Amino acid sequence: MEKKPDLIVWSEKGGYDAKLKSYPTSAGSQGFDLPNVPLFREQSSKKMMDVFNREHQEIKERIEKMYDEYNTSIMVWESKISFEPIVGKSYFLYNFAGELTLSLIAPNEWGRKKDFIGEYILNSDNKWVTQK
Repeated sequence: MEKKPDLIVWSEKGGYDAKLKSYPTSAGSQGFDLPNVPLFREQSSKKMMDVFNREHQEIKERIEKMYDEYNTSIMVWESKISFEPIVGKSYFLYNFAGELTLSLIAPNEWGRKKDFIGEYILNSDNKWVTQK
């Protein structure tokens, strides 16, 4: 077979196949742009950092919530309790002369609103939950 010119794409199997190539094959072919890899990398890393920062914030908020729940439960369990609390029932915490006391009686039932700290419910995990 005779030698073909250098600027023409030729293969024994497909013949002239320049139009099938995904890249320019001659000086007169349409040009193409290379992707801007540094820009892509910068945008991707920014998105990744945004995801990590959001997850970090969610974890911090969860830890703060757990810490508050822990402190609430410890405060109520360390108070003076003269009965066995029942899961799901509301109880009322008072501060009588510096001593925390858990009571069955609501502050509006006996006029001790100035000593009242809060209303709490014992959940099935034996954690005290603030009732709002």
